[in-house]
Amino acid sequence: MIITYGSSTERLARRTAEIGNLRVVEINRRLFPDGEQYLRLLGDVEGEDVAVFQSLGLNPDRSFMEYALLVDALKGAGCRSVTGVVPYLAYARQDRRFNKGEPLSAKIIAKLIESAGTDRIITIDMHLHRFRDINEVFDIPATNLTAMNLLAEYYANSHDACNSVVVGPDGESEQWAKIVADKLSARCHVLEKERLGDREVQISDTASIQGARAVLVDDMISTGKTMIEVIIRLKAQGVRHVDALVTHSLMVDDAYPKLRGAGLSELISTDTVEGPQSLVSVAPVLAKALKH
Repeated sequence: MIITYGSSTERLARRTAEIGNLRVVEINRRLFPDGEQYLRLLGDVEGEDVAVFQSLGLNPDRSFMEYALLVDALKGAGCRSVTGVVPYLAYARQDRRFNKGEPLSAKIIAKLIESAGTDRIITIDMHLHRFRDINEVFDIPATNLTAMNLLAEYYANSHDACNSVVVGPDGESEQWAKIVADKLSARCHVLEKERLGDREVQISDTASIQGARAVLVDDMISTGKTMIEVIIRLKAQGVRHVDALVTHSLMVDDAYPKLRGAGLSELISTDTVEGPQSLVSVAPVLAKALKH
């Protein structure tokens, strides 16, 4: 297996290659004056199996186009197969036509990845709420890994998790909250959420959550509106310390200072989307997956 990478995920690709003792093929890339992307492989991949690392966070349209160009370049250079390693898969949250006239974007992004020439796909904590399994979304072999064990292990080793309660902000987060609660030997409480728009949510009552420390768990934070409402409620009822564990930290609309202002003590995330809170690397689980 050889690894190459898009511009959004170079560090993670190199970490994974180091752990897995895998060769990295470098890329020469630049922009044409009108904004079109150009790239060229700088190594021989003929007859090889290649993993392309590219997260689709923060600038998903440009990142996907770069990914498609990479896959085509690899296939044109004679590689045997391409495994797409897309740690954060954008467009997965629209997994149903909620209103008439809307696209089913989860299926669309899957078809685009497949049509680019991808033979296999690996994601991490993909939004799978209305689909039971990632293989209901993709027609190629697909694996959805989780970072929650790594996040829980990091938290247990760096914090006093005694008497903590793990809180999932909505039903979609239950699968991840239960993993963390089990690892921390903590109670688990899952709330209900009603989304009022792209940036507004309403959360069910948190009065039954008691304890000195709460650990919020979810797959991603974008604007942080859901987390902020939960934090404010928890602090108001006497929870002194609130931390958050999330796989994908997108942090748009000044989300982090708003979370801190609401009373969040610490946010711990992974390098599926690189940022200041990326304290945990998913490279170990990816290196293991690429060996199989």
